[in-house]
Amino acid sequence: MYEVMCVHGIRRWGPAAAALTLLAGVFQGIQASPAAAVDCFRETCSGKDPIAMGCDEDAEILQQVATGDESVSVRLLWSPMCQGVWAKVSRDLDTSPDYVYLTLWTTRDPDGGVQAGDTAGLLGDGVAGAYTKMRNWKKTTAKACWNDVNATYDPEPTRYVIQDPGKSNDWPVDASLAVMHGRCTDWM
Repeated sequence: MYEVMCVHGIRRWGPAAAALTLLAGVFQGIQASPAAAVDCFRETCSGKDPIAMGCDEDAEILQQVATGDESVSVRLLWSPMCQGVWAKVSRDLDTSPDYVYLTLWTTRDPDGGVQAGDTAGLLGDGVAGAYTKMRNWKKTTAKACWNDVNATYDPEPTRYVIQDPGKSNDWPVDASLAVMHGRCTDWM
């Protein structure tokens, strides 16, 4: 009875069965790689090292900015698997400023006020790069900044515009501080 069913099946599905058998042989040695394992997700990533948690495996650059001579660049990174965001800075040891600080600025949840999320501090002599710990990407907006002043200095604070519609054509006035001593990515 087994032979009859097999013959009947081959006659009916002959070309398709032969093709599937051939494909099965070709793909027999190929195995799907397991998904990268991560050790945190969203809120549980806050304050954790992105590399130690495996979040760098699928990291994407949200934005990158560099100095005019490209001696210092800062990146805002995020991991789709971890839903975490962090900052990374790289510098040319020969041409960059002597002092380079990295800070990840984030917004507070739930009121949206600005707070410093994390800093890698001052890069030591001979250190060409550093990164911050992560923050939960779902409940924050963030920007990555480097500067040559100190870890809590924001070289590009929020724009301050003064508007007075009852005054002359000189309004509104941009009262923001000039960008000095570093660069930041946009808020994302």
